[in-house]
Amino acid sequence: MIDVCYAIADEKGTYSKFLGTSLWSLCQQHAAKDLHIHILHDGTLREKEKQRFRQAAMHFGQQLSFYNVEVLAAAELDYLRQELPQAGVSRYTYAAFYRLLAARLLPPAVSRFIYFDADTVIHMDIAGLWQESLEDYPLAAVAEYDEAGDPADNPMVAAGWLDGRDYFNSGVLLVDREKFLAQGDILRAGIKRLKQLEGFVFYDQDILNAYFANGYKHLNIAYNAFVPALQFRKIQQLVPAVYHYDAGSLGLREDDVYDRLFYTVFSQTPWCDEDFLYRCFAQMERQHDIDLELARQVFSVASQRQRIFCANEASQKAIQELFNLGGKDRYLTMRSDMDWAGRLCQYERVSPAGRRLYILFSGQYEKIKQELLAAGWQEGQDFMDGWLLLPEKYSGHLFRSPALIRNL
Repeated sequence: MIDVCYAIADEKGTYSKFLGTSLWSLCQQHAAKDLHIHILHDGTLREKEKQRFRQAAMHFGQQLSFYNVEVLAAAELDYLRQELPQAGVSRYTYAAFYRLLAARLLPPAVSRFIYFDADTVIHMDIAGLWQESLEDYPLAAVAEYDEAGDPADNPMVAAGWLDGRDYFNSGVLLVDREKFLAQGDILRAGIKRLKQLEGFVFYDQDILNAYFANGYKHLNIAYNAFVPALQFRKIQQLVPAVYHYDAGSLGLREDDVYDRLFYTVFSQTPWCDEDFLYRCFAQMERQHDIDLELARQVFSVASQRQRIFCANEASQKAIQELFNLGGKDRYLTMRSDMDWAGRLCQYERVSPAGRRLYILFSGQYEKIKQELLAAGWQEGQDFMDGWLLLPEKYSGHLFRSPALIRNL
């Protein structure tokens, strides 16, 4: 029996489709009927979604079990809400921490298990992953690298707690249950430990790294292929792998092999029904209205402010031709590895004060946006996403907003 674990919170009822797609791909790629799929969840998971998960597992003749973490680990959740209240209002919900509890909550017969994030599509038979030797380590994972292929940047790395080359992504894990549990209560102790440093975003992943980064089995990158990095490098060829989409990498681009892979699998699941299609049509109509409003707003604002186009050096000629730069317009060359928000705030001595409109062409726009908003900038007035203004042949796309996909 191969034990596979997922975790989910679904407050809006829109996230189950991602886990459902991952589950479907898992079963589709693994012909043997020897899977036991364990789903850790809380009270936000509706009975309708549970039934869809059951339907998917039954379709492939695989075993499925649910575990309500709010019932089975109430004390731990209370502690989380008290110590990290911000997790409950961010897009990284408390469900991200459930993987830390899996070793304690799964049935006693489970000696090892594979954990998958919900935003994965399994494009390989996981029998190979299951058969990987842990070599006496408590877990196995894939080291995390940024889009440019450099080792991960993290407060623990900066503080010298661990080597950046050893920091791993926790979206795919192979876990030895006994050795994992031997570390004790890493949830409580881990939060206390990480609070010694500032700047943590993924407490769940960082806790795991704090305890295991200096002693884990390094897996081949194929077991956790980071889609944003593949897209950034313009690699558009599928190979047997576990594709990890992460936030913002899934769009509706017919020429993107990773989008096509997701929707090819999703279209076969119980989540792709007439209700989804009607929501999709309605969302497209709303997006059209948003784009019209954006065009009106940009026309109004740009007529009163200096336009500053921010992109890499290679894009300069195309942007100059597309937007007919002239007069007071300026092109600001920005590398992908720069701190865009920090540089813009420094350039403006905090905020533009109504004089300039910064048009940003960056794959990290959502991250930059949050940093600029926190600094007092206004989206649509002081800055905007330049990709929304580009035609498709220049990598622009009407339906590239991650929120559009998440909310369907």
